[in-house]
Amino acid sequence: MKRILTLVPEEDHSEHAVTLATEICRRTGAGLVLLRVLEERVDWPVVQPHSISGPSLKKLLVEHETAALAQVAKRLAPDLEDLEVEVVWGVPWEVVVARVEAEEFDLVIKPAWGLTPERRVFFGLTAIQLFRHCACPVWVVGDLGRLPERILAAIDPTPGDTRRQVAARILEWSMRVAALDPDARVDVGTAWDAPGAQLMRRTLRGPEVDEYVADSRQRATQELGAVLDAAGFPEQPERVHLLEGSAREALPIFIEDEAFDLVVLGTVGRNGLAGELLGETAEWILRAVRCSVLCVSPRHAGAEHAARPTPTDSSGQPASHK
Repeated sequence: MKRILTLVPEEDHSEHAVTLATEICRRTGAGLVLLRVLEERVDWPVVQPHSISGPSLKKLLVEHETAALAQVAKRLAPDLEDLEVEVVWGVPWEVVVARVEAEEFDLVIKPAWGLTPERRVFFGLTAIQLFRHCACPVWVVGDLGRLPERILAAIDPTPGDTRRQVAARILEWSMRVAALDPDARVDVGTAWDAPGAQLMRRTLRGPEVDEYVADSRQRATQELGAVLDAAGFPEQPERVHLLEGSAREALPIFIEDEAFDLVVLGTVGRNGLAGELLGETAEWILRAVRCSVLCVSPRHAGAEHAARPTPTDSSGQPASHK
């Protein structure tokens, strides 16, 4: 990993995203850019002091926020040499997408919008747009400012080149993130069902329905096994979860019950979330989770070039550091 871009909104008081980003940089040797985007307001006062113009006011605000962001960097990452802070005007997700495409960042990290009264992570417009359009993986940090220890790779292994590519990329990034912390582990979760089975049971007698359901499960098991084998995922059955039911219902319940720290999902192209996690299903998962979410796409750079840990010395610091 060479460079990480972290979006630091003015209203982010938890600083979990910055804390996580700095820890990843320490362990990988990556450079870090802390970016704050100031949005144009529709309610700028019509009457302003004669001593300051609109452009001067905007410049003053940039200078003030740059100093504030520099203090955050000094407090949370005094040991990082390759660190930049930047404050610009614009629409946050558009600025981030443009910067990533122009400068080839390996990862974008941003805080979630906030927490609901039930302490569920709330993903705002910026996060959703980044999931759809960003040219590198996007990690949205919930109420956890450290490296995750329990990671769920939520995949859809059903046939199709695009879905297989998505599943492979999800597994790559899940294992690479886990490699950053010796205490971390990756579980794989996917859902299967036998469409129409309940309706068939009302009208058919005999073993046909049971055979149909058993065949559906067997096919799902084989497809999942093929994806895991191709990705080189360790053969540990207790870490592979084939959940009965629709993905939109089974996965959020499983994520909640098992209290994962991070869920890795897949995105495709520039127009939406993919696989059986396409659109509505992904939104159900995003609404339900309490944890951080990392979204990846088959068009993103391979994880082997983006998340390789740097060897550390006995104190846990990088053996070689920029």
